Amino acid sequence: MPGKRILLTEGEKVIADNLLSLLAATQYNVDLALDGDTGRQLFDQHAYDLALIDFDLPDIKGCDLCRYIRNRNSHFPLMMMSFGVSNHKYEAFEAGVDDYIVLSDDYRELMQRIKVLTKRYARRPAPDNRIIAGDIMVDPDSKVVKKQERIILLSVTEFHLLQYLARNKNRIVSKDEIACEIWGSELSGKEARIVAFINSIRKKLDDVDPKCIHTISGKGYLLAERSQ
Repeated sequence: MPGKRILLTEGEKVIADNLLSLLAATQYNVDLALDGDTGRQLFDQHAYDLALIDFDLPDIKGCDLCRYIRNRNSHFPLMMMSFGVSNHKYEAFEAGVDDYIVLSDDYRELMQRIKVLTKRYARRPAPDNRIIAGDIMVDPDSKVVKKQERIILLSVTEFHLLQYLARNKNRIVSKDEIACEIWGSELSGKEARIVAFINSIRKKLDDVDPKCIHTISGKGYLLAERSQ
């Protein structure tokens, strides 16, 4: 459907350029990512109507990117593609995709599937994915954070960290868990960065007294719905 915005994540430059030209000619607005990490960043920064993801990406698995997106938005159309290999479809559907296609030089089937998938989601009533933790509201879809109806401006990383704490409200989250969630890697060398992000979020939330983000010595952090 014309006017829809698509996130295209494709590791092969020639294929990416072909798809980009075809989608643009069909009046889709397309953002191109040549690797999974760029795909994650674009998804976090913009609102899309569909993501089209290559199974084989140069840095991370396409399925890992699908899981990343699905964990952040359960109501989002995801399509995975590969060239000449069909046995990946089981892994793709386990990763949460809505559709999987084996591409050939003829892209007509792909274009029809994109059209069907975007229409299908457009007809569904959008679920309320907002996360409420006390007087804090985190909206994963619009990337908006509010505290007592006041909009809080956070960086991309701060938003993800607060969203993760909110999803796990009233549970202690370790720094190891935070590192894996935010950077997709182990904690080593990231302790100071986590502390800095937590302090920045607290300041922006005016989280002084009572605190909602608690430091639990030796264990991690806890976002509480009530002061403790």
